[in-house]
Amino acid sequence: MSIFRYTRTVACGITTRLVFFVCTTLVATAETDPLIITTWNIEHLGSTGRGFGGGFGGFGPGALPERNYPLPMRSNEDLKDIAAFIQSDLGSDVVALQEVGITRIRRGRSVSAPMDKIVTYLNEGSDTWAYFLPQIEKLPVEDDDNKAFLGYLWNRSRVRLLTVFEMSLMNQGLAGKALFERMPLIGYFEAIRANGDAGNDFALVNVHLASGQGNDENHLIAMTLIEFDLVRNLAKHAVSESDIIILGDFNDDPRRTKENGTPMYSPAMHEHMRFKGYVNLVTPELKASRMNIHMDSLIDHILVNKYAQRYLLADSATIYKPRGAKSSSAALLGAWRETYSDHFPLSFKFEVRRDSDADFFK
Repeated sequence: MSIFRYTRTVACGITTRLVFFVCTTLVATAETDPLIITTWNIEHLGSTGRGFGGGFGGFGPGALPERNYPLPMRSNEDLKDIAAFIQSDLGSDVVALQEVGITRIRRGRSVSAPMDKIVTYLNEGSDTWAYFLPQIEKLPVEDDDNKAFLGYLWNRSRVRLLTVFEMSLMNQGLAGKALFERMPLIGYFEAIRANGDAGNDFALVNVHLASGQGNDENHLIAMTLIEFDLVRNLAKHAVSESDIIILGDFNDDPRRTKENGTPMYSPAMHEHMRFKGYVNLVTPELKASRMNIHMDSLIDHILVNKYAQRYLLADSATIYKPRGAKSSSAALLGAWRETYSDHFPLSFKFEVRRDSDADFFK
């Protein structure tokens, strides 16, 4: 719901008669601008292994064009382009990131050298952007598969990060994979209203489920544990919040079918979350969020619980794809991947209002 606070008067001219008249235009205040919340697997930012898994611009079996060596680390120019992309093309206020490499530990804080540079570029002319990565005790070795972490990037002029923590969940192997190679990362945010006052708050649960879309039993149990244990994990950090959004790389696509039209993977996880009152903003029309060679891999998702749904301005997310992506141009997609990622960012708009639910901070 947009509330217009004032009008702007501008002069409009008709040059042929040199007669001016007054045009009145309604202009929304900052409060009418919804938050744009994005999830993006940024593909091994600051860690080795970029391009693994093939697809457009990748390497190994199934890569198009053929390549047998990893993509290079992003250059400073790439990082500058990523910053401009987030700020201008996506217009994001909060980004839930997957696959960010931690490059060093400074005074107990996890640091990513490429994220430092992205934030520096974002903050040119301002000082509003910040990022967070989970704390670790020891820096992973260079070629460690587990070097890619979850993280948050946010604009502090639009939201406040009230607290952030990894979920504490039982971890075990199932169907050949650990349930949680990376523990879900909860970010508890508060929108900032036009006058600087606190707006509605919400909890984002950033996930990156086990790789391999055939691990659908693994994904079902992992998501069941996340949903079941959310309240306990929030309460441990003195948070009582009803507006929950689970988003990230689920490595799960219940809509893919075999040649005979039968489901390729089990829809059990998505059906369970639908039963629990969550709506998935990632709809079949989006086609693909990851650039496999068939451009049919829709494995990134955004689940919004019944309480947070009141702030949604649309019933589906938007996806960014480079121009020409529909043509599956190997050259175009490969070039885009070299700078950005093999995943396309997904975003949705979230209304800013006065907070109406009780929590332990108020």
